[in-house]
Amino acid sequence: MRIFLEKRVNTSSWGRVLVLGSALLLVLIISWFFFLVVGIDPQSAYKIVGEEIFLTKYGWQDLLVKMTPLLFTGLAVALAAQMRQWNIGAEGQFHMGTFAMTWVVLHFDGQLPGGVLIVFMIIMAMIGGGLWGSIPGYLKANFGVNEIITSLLLNYVAAAWIDHLLFGAWRDPDSNNFPITKEFSEAAQLPAFGNTSIHAGLIIAFILIAVVAWILMKTKLGFQIRLTGDNPDAARYSGVSIKTLTILVFAASGAIAGLAGFSEVSGIHYRLQQNISIGYGYTGIIVAWLARNHPLGVVLSAFFMSIVFVSAEVLQIEYGLPISMVYLYQGIILFTVLGSEIFTEYKLRITRLLV
Repeated sequence: MRIFLEKRVNTSSWGRVLVLGSALLLVLIISWFFFLVVGIDPQSAYKIVGEEIFLTKYGWQDLLVKMTPLLFTGLAVALAAQMRQWNIGAEGQFHMGTFAMTWVVLHFDGQLPGGVLIVFMIIMAMIGGGLWGSIPGYLKANFGVNEIITSLLLNYVAAAWIDHLLFGAWRDPDSNNFPITKEFSEAAQLPAFGNTSIHAGLIIAFILIAVVAWILMKTKLGFQIRLTGDNPDAARYSGVSIKTLTILVFAASGAIAGLAGFSEVSGIHYRLQQNISIGYGYTGIIVAWLARNHPLGVVLSAFFMSIVFVSAEVLQIEYGLPISMVYLYQGIILFTVLGSEIFTEYKLRITRLLV
């Protein structure tokens, strides 16, 4: 018997749905054994997780709150991937977005009207993330440096820079030495929907997704981006400046990730603090991958990943699971779903060897 993977000639949308559905079913089966191993009744766990996420007001709020930055970071990674460029630096661009917008608040809060201040914060968050994103783009375009390595390493630089400020010049003197800035005024806070924690950042994310999708599908720039990703030689022959486009796309990708930082600080925490991101930038890579790098697909994949985040929190709170077991649970889900993607492009073939 010989077992191997054979490339599919055609991949259909229904085939992808079938593979994803099978992966989710496998997740339920594996999770069932996971719960048994850690001493939890699986049926009770599924019931509690489902009720806490979908049948409570807090669950829906937490779901949409966590979905918001994932929409931004997933879109950021997906945009670069349209050009076959791998932006692994959304986490650092997220942090540099928080740095730039916090600088605005610390210097102009109370001096500008609320609407003007928010717009200024948005612009600076995009500039902060965009400039940070343009660094690997520039190095890739002009020197051929691998963008995966540079964008990844810049994540640690950005996080260290934020820590430097929080433990130094930006630390609130009234915080009892906690590494946080002073709380922003209401003028620097994104409006919320009623008496909930869901804020306007969610609407901004949806609008941005629609704009990016329109640019990619309906404009000359979008065509050039997709053409360069599919066939760089054809793009070069048609007059596309690949160097310029590479820097531009990385800068735009970083700007979008910077907006994720803006929405998290101005919409939820109302101050910059240490560990402001719980891995939103890295999770954005998974969001983009599940969406097949399509901007509209980011909505569904971000929703799925927010369910994973919130369900892990529920398990930790309800059953007192250590954080290591929570990470293991998340890893099981992600490994199963991502691993199933291979069957959308390949099919399992079994042949009998003749003796």
